[in-house]
Amino acid sequence: MHPFSYPIVPAIRNLKKIKKILETNASSVFLLEGDIFSMKKSTKILKDSGKFVFVHFDLINGLGRDEASVKLVKEYIGADGIITTRSNLIEIANKLGLMSIQRIFLIDSKAVETGIQQIKKHKANFVEVMPGLLPSLIKKIKDEIEQSIIAGGLVSAKDQIKSALEAGAIAISTSKEELWKLF
Repeated sequence: MHPFSYPIVPAIRNLKKIKKILETNASSVFLLEGDIFSMKKSTKILKDSGKFVFVHFDLINGLGRDEASVKLVKEYIGADGIITTRSNLIEIANKLGLMSIQRIFLIDSKAVETGIQQIKKHKANFVEVMPGLLPSLIKKIKDEIEQSIIAGGLVSAKDQIKSALEAGAIAISTSKEELWKLF
């Protein structure tokens, strides 16, 4: 199964929401906050239910920004992949066989250019563009890179999901529970 065979990706900060995720068809989950111990427990529950688990590396307490920490995410936490803005961590994750999602922020034209350059250079498996409300930029980035795009950030309505998917995103990450069961 592909990690994004279901186009909605629950993104959670509160690990108590895991039970709600188990009731969805989501193929992947983004764990956005916590520490290495809570991440391990949550990851096991989600993986036992057949979900791919990506941890937002930059927001997990107890991790450094080095190869040993990425190895810890793979071997101790048991995640399938990481989400990060840090290019060096993308390269380490790829080397260790973890899936990687490079998160870029579309704040101005220079950030878009720099993001595209970083994506091409560091070869993440997937790219998450934020905010996910800019279909024209999703399409522009999709036309310039080979990686699949996940749109995230500020997505709060079904029509926004539809627009991002039509622009070329393969999935939408959202913390809005009411959107987790759309399909």
